[in-house]
Amino acid sequence: MTLRCPSLLCVAIFLFSFAAYPQESAAPPKGESLYFKALSASIMAMEKSWGQQKDSADYHHMVVEQDPAITDDLPRQFGDYRVEYLDREAVVARCKQSRKPFAIMKIFPMKNDGQHLKLTINVYWASYEKGRLLLGLSDWSVVELNYDCETQSFVISNVKLGGI
Repeated sequence: MTLRCPSLLCVAIFLFSFAAYPQESAAPPKGESLYFKALSASIMAMEKSWGQQKDSADYHHMVVEQDPAITDDLPRQFGDYRVEYLDREAVVARCKQSRKPFAIMKIFPMKNDGQHLKLTINVYWASYEKGRLLLGLSDWSVVELNYDCETQSFVISNVKLGGI
């Protein structure tokens, strides 16, 4: 088959070349981030287990260590929980201002573990002494996510808590 009209040939080439490039997919809603799913599940599980203790963290206003690759697009609130993302300098400033230790969470990169993903989130008590930021490990959670074929999304299958 030959095309007799040069303009028709140009249109056909344009359409085929446009279809060859992958289309940009929309980013998932902020609440759909696997890191945010793990963070919110960890905060709620920790509050349920340890929230009644005398010197527990303020789980309704958690400080999370800022990590541009992980936390930049995460929501700052879910339900009646607030999350504040601070970089290292802001953590030091908060320590100097409050003059007492406070809880800060750190989200680690997710890992593939067989059929599921695992995310670890640690809780440290931050303080500033003798010109140094000190982070004392307190608690942690390991969140497991499995892929649900029906909903075509990852769902939390388990939240394991641990502490010192």
